[in-house]
Amino acid sequence: MSGNPLPPGPCLPPESLISRLAPLAPVPGRPDLNAYQAPDVFALWQAWERESGSQQDIPYWATVWPAALLTAEYLAHEPDIVRGKSVLDLGCGCGVVAIAAAKAGAARVLANDIDPLAVWMTERNARANAEELETESGDLLRAPPLPEWDVILVADLFYDKTAAEAMLLWLQAARENGSRVLIADAGRPFSPRTGVRTLRERTYATDLDLEGSAERSVRLLAYLP
Repeated sequence: MSGNPLPPGPCLPPESLISRLAPLAPVPGRPDLNAYQAPDVFALWQAWERESGSQQDIPYWATVWPAALLTAEYLAHEPDIVRGKSVLDLGCGCGVVAIAAAKAGAARVLANDIDPLAVWMTERNARANAEELETESGDLLRAPPLPEWDVILVADLFYDKTAAEAMLLWLQAARENGSRVLIADAGRPFSPRTGVRTLRERTYATDLDLEGSAERSVRLLAYLP
């Protein structure tokens, strides 16, 4: 497993905090997978800031988001999508999608996120599941997509209009390279609306404080030929 080093300074939450407020638990819908999950992300965040004595970013990597749940469930039922292939999990968060791809038999999996702490948690979760991943922290959209990726998995990254437009252009370039792209959309405002078909759809209960809604419907989308 390889990853970029974390930035210097007090950035990691203490192990005692993770074990108490984000313990290892089965992933909903994928009991064969485990991940460190905070039942209350804000409680973890506040405790982390108190213990560190400094401001921290919200630990979004301490939960498994509905889009990741749907993708992980889909890969359990359709492992041939990734089996024997090179897979990129773009915006990996806690890494559950990347781990599900590895468990489905992918030949190579790279888990990428712009947040180095998300990569750190992905590596923890991969070890907890005895799966080998490559990891990389940074913005892959700064360079053209590599043709080496057979499958690119994207879960819930379409919040911001400018960023979403750049991502859609990048994904289009990846498709022109021959990559298959699957997008899990949790109803975010700038996800693709045309040129896609729905592979699977499901509604999940969500944390009202975290999501602003008690439930969220997720669609797994594939581009039309």
